[in-house]
Amino acid sequence: MKKLLVSLGFVALCVSLYFWSTKKWGVTTNIPAGIKVLNDIEKNGVPKFTLKDIHGDTVSLEDFADKVVILNFWASWCEPCVDEFPTLIKLIKHFKGKIVLIAISADHTESDMNNFIRAFDVKDPFIKVLWDKEKTVASSYGTKILPETYVLGHNFKVLRKIIGVDKWYTNEAILFFESIVNDQAM
Repeated sequence: MKKLLVSLGFVALCVSLYFWSTKKWGVTTNIPAGIKVLNDIEKNGVPKFTLKDIHGDTVSLEDFADKVVILNFWASWCEPCVDEFPTLIKLIKHFKGKIVLIAISADHTESDMNNFIRAFDVKDPFIKVLWDKEKTVASSYGTKILPETYVLGHNFKVLRKIIGVDKWYTNEAILFFESIVNDQAM
C-alpha cells in the first residue's frame, strides 16, 4: 500500500512539474500562425489563386503546373523588394521560359504597382505581375513580411520559402534552379 501511495505521489508530482514548467518557460502547444500555414501547405498543397495581371488578363497558379514557379510577394514601397527585383528578372531571362515568376504586389494602389513595373521595363512573357488588392492571396500563404518568396517545383511542390531579400542571379542560384528544372520529380 505504501509503495502504491509513493508511486501515485510521484506521478502527481511529475504532472504538476510538467504544467508548472510549461507556464514558467513559455512552452505551449499553441503553434504560431506562420507554422500552421506551412503545415497546412505541406499537407494540402499550396493555395490556388486567380488574379488579374497588369494587362487585365486572368492568371491562375494552376496554369503553370508544368513549370518551376517563383512566387514572390512584394510592394513598390518595400526597399528590399526594389533591391531584389532586378535579380529576379535576370534569373527568369536566363532560364528562357523554364521558370515563371509570379510577382504578387501588395501595393496600396494599382498605379504604384504599374509605375514600379514600368521603371523595371518588365516585358517578359514569363514574368506575371499581379495585384492582390485585398491581400487575400498573401494572407492564404501567411505572408506578413515583404519580400517573401516561395520556390515551387513541378506540380507546385514547395521547395523553399524565403522571407526577406535574396540575390537571385548568382552562380549558386543558377545551379539550384538548373537542378530543379532538370528534375521533373521536383
